[in-house]
Amino acid sequence: MRSPVRLPAGHPRRAMLVLSVLLSPAALFAQQATLSGPSQVSVGAPLAIEWTGPAVGQDFISVDGVGLPETSYGSYVYANAGTPARLTAPDAPGRYVVRYHSGTSGYAVLASHPIEVVDVTATLTVPASVDAGGRLTLTWTGPGNAADFISIDPVGAPDRDYGDYAYATEPSVTLTAPDRAGQYVVRYHMGGSYRVIGQAPVVVGGVTATLTAAASVAAGSELEVGWTGPANSGDFLSIDSVGSPEPDYGNYGYAAAGNPLTIRVPERPGAYEVRYHTGSSYAVIGRAPLQVLANTATVSGPPSAPGGSEFAVAWTGPDNSGDYVTIVPAGASNREYLRYAYTRAGTPATLTAPLEAGAYELRYMTGGLRDILASVPISITPGVVPGQLRVVTDRAAAGATGAIEVILDASGSMLQRIGGERRIEIARDALTRLVTEVVPAGTPFALRVFGHREPDSCRTDLEIPLSALNVASASATIGGVQAMNLARTPIGASLRLVQSDLANASAPLVVVLVTDGEETCDDDPAAAIAELRGAGVEVRVNVVGFAIDEHQLREQFESWARAGGGLYVEARDRAELERAMAITVEVPFEVLLDGTVVATGVVNGEPLTLVPGSYVVRVLTGSAPAEHAVAITSGETTTVGGP
Repeated sequence: MRSPVRLPAGHPRRAMLVLSVLLSPAALFAQQATLSGPSQVSVGAPLAIEWTGPAVGQDFISVDGVGLPETSYGSYVYANAGTPARLTAPDAPGRYVVRYHSGTSGYAVLASHPIEVVDVTATLTVPASVDAGGRLTLTWTGPGNAADFISIDPVGAPDRDYGDYAYATEPSVTLTAPDRAGQYVVRYHMGGSYRVIGQAPVVVGGVTATLTAAASVAAGSELEVGWTGPANSGDFLSIDSVGSPEPDYGNYGYAAAGNPLTIRVPERPGAYEVRYHTGSSYAVIGRAPLQVLANTATVSGPPSAPGGSEFAVAWTGPDNSGDYVTIVPAGASNREYLRYAYTRAGTPATLTAPLEAGAYELRYMTGGLRDILASVPISITPGVVPGQLRVVTDRAAAGATGAIEVILDASGSMLQRIGGERRIEIARDALTRLVTEVVPAGTPFALRVFGHREPDSCRTDLEIPLSALNVASASATIGGVQAMNLARTPIGASLRLVQSDLANASAPLVVVLVTDGEETCDDDPAAAIAELRGAGVEVRVNVVGFAIDEHQLREQFESWARAGGGLYVEARDRAELERAMAITVEVPFEVLLDGTVVATGVVNGEPLTLVPGSYVVRVLTGSAPAEHAVAITSGETTTVGGP
């Protein structure tokens, strides 16, 4: 040790040194802190330590390793939490010391108390075997400390690796066995370190399933499948490509939905398999071959028709659910349509010719993939000269938004890709753009998400409770949303929670539902919207349909938006979704002809092209939408609400 430097009396540095010693926390408080408590405690157990001390600033009491520097410490509580200090013993046995640390720089130790932490064991009484994916009920003895848990794990797995688990809070717990047969071990883990203090072996036995279905079926139809199997939670049957990996699946239905089960057949002809998948790992435990047969169709109509006129279209074809006939510009992609009619309405169907003259096609389209089964050309000749409608006003006149809630679908279908990107990635980016570039900071905002937490679940979560929009915080929350494979779509349940989500918001309220699929949790979104609007809440519900394949679903979404006094907007890619979400926070309007909605738009948006005639424009603001009678004249633009 170096000898201290002696400074002459009166030297300024000597005076500073003396003052420093006098103000040292250890010097001031060494005699003012005491600790008392048990000398021995079990690993992971609660530990109560009585203390006296200055309790100033950030003083704290901790359980530390013997011989550690004052700046090193284990689990701790602040002194200002009161006495006794309630700590948790370390998970590892051995000798420790409880210490009172000053909260000032250096964490000087003002008092200490030695303690021995002794080990404990747990016992597990487990059945010798269980079926794969089955339920395993067991009893245990052990410390039962907070966060201790019991799990079923592969033999030899590290302590920190575990399978299905349950907290050690009840004397009997039930676990779900792995889907894969083999030797496993049930283990008792300490809650802090996951250290295993007891275990018992268990054999997971293999299970099988049998499937009974037709050997061949027409593309796009429905297949009835009889089955036997374990029917564990989440088990499902699907129609898959031959040789596809077990985690990959096509159209599916949950085993819990019934026996026999009806599944929609793929629209692409070829060789497939009907497979029974277990709910946890998607392991295939039963399969049956299936040949999907190609469909044919015909479509015919007049060689030409005047713009704006009605004409008949005859067809033959499979008439599967959602199939339709349509008129499109010649050479248009299979995603485009202008006017359409479902084949379920029979043949011939009636279509209305576009207003713009030119070369077009009549097509028979499948309802799922929108495959073109048949097409013939048709020429649209000059007919009715349309007019245009503009609806304009300032935002104050249209009605300011009191609060906005977005309901985001993050169910399994959002894992599908568009141009190499998953739908959920595109949706996250579009929603981030909405909160960073469109909605002003400070606007009351809430975000509800469903499908992102648990598979085979109808769970819906309020991820951003109603608050003034914080752009950075909202963007971070949105960026963390991940879609969950096989998660369900609780649209109705989410809409029913809007009233409580926005209970403290001022009207008018805007709800934006973003989804790529139908309700799958046995609820009724239309009824939920009616209840919300009927409760006297001044709200409009907008629906954004993302990558919607079926016209029937599109019509359903349109009806929901209409019932909610809002707007339905369809988006097929990134650019369209960003535009759609921006539109939904604007003020919508409807155009009615003889009481029927024939067009929709947004105030200050793009003008609408309409056939000349008398219409009613309904601007959807507040509980009493403003209505305006308008006349559309050929070749002219009519403006509502401004010059």
